[in-house]
Amino acid sequence: MQDTDVIILAGGLGTRLRPVVDGLPKVLAPVAGRPFLDILLGYLNRWGFIRRVVIAVGFMADKIIREYDGSCGYNFEILFSREDKLLGTGGAVIKAVAHTKTSEVIAINGDTFAEVDFEDFVSVHAEQGAAMTIALRQMSGANRYGTVAINAVGRVVSFHEKTPKHTDGLINAGVYVFHRELFGHATGAEGGATISLERDILPSLLSDGGYIRGYVFSGRFIDIGVPEAYNVAGEYLFGATDSGLARHLK
Repeated sequence: MQDTDVIILAGGLGTRLRPVVDGLPKVLAPVAGRPFLDILLGYLNRWGFIRRVVIAVGFMADKIIREYDGSCGYNFEILFSREDKLLGTGGAVIKAVAHTKTSEVIAINGDTFAEVDFEDFVSVHAEQGAAMTIALRQMSGANRYGTVAINAVGRVVSFHEKTPKHTDGLINAGVYVFHRELFGHATGAEGGATISLERDILPSLLSDGGYIRGYVFSGRFIDIGVPEAYNVAGEYLFGATDSGLARHLK
């Protein structure tokens, strides 16, 4: 398996979660007694082809850097891409890509755990020759996330915004793999523009005819960005019936 660098998007303000974990960035919110970022890094550590993880930090960056700078308990090195001004998810990826070296790069949201088989995920991406592959999860109540439509062979054909009407469907789980050059020559972030990966870059890539592949997985998924989900995250990931997953997260 070819080495693949990872970007963790950890710079968000975490406004909705702040009443519950005030004084901490979302990625340091404790889940089962551990910072959530520990859980993400522990899961990434399962995959031996990941040699470098770039944490894109912004809000409360110093706290994250202080916690993880010099960490040596992983099979990969940890670097930081620091935003002096919040750049949005797209701007954060553009800036962080400069710290990566591999031809393919994985990006994940720092407030989301998605139980994706990363080896299969990257292999499918490479075999299909897509510019980007997105992990998708079938969800009830998908309207609160927005939905993604794919055709019979798994190619993404459209993105749909959040709606108040309850609906089931495939959601973007916030896990991506893409050719490094897709963002390596992108501009805008360094000039201070706020760019959304979900609302700006992905629809633009699709409208320009770019090949975005959908990778549907059925593993666990949780977004701790809202108190309702955060409050059950520990039980969901480490509950007594979840011992198999818990071993993977240590």
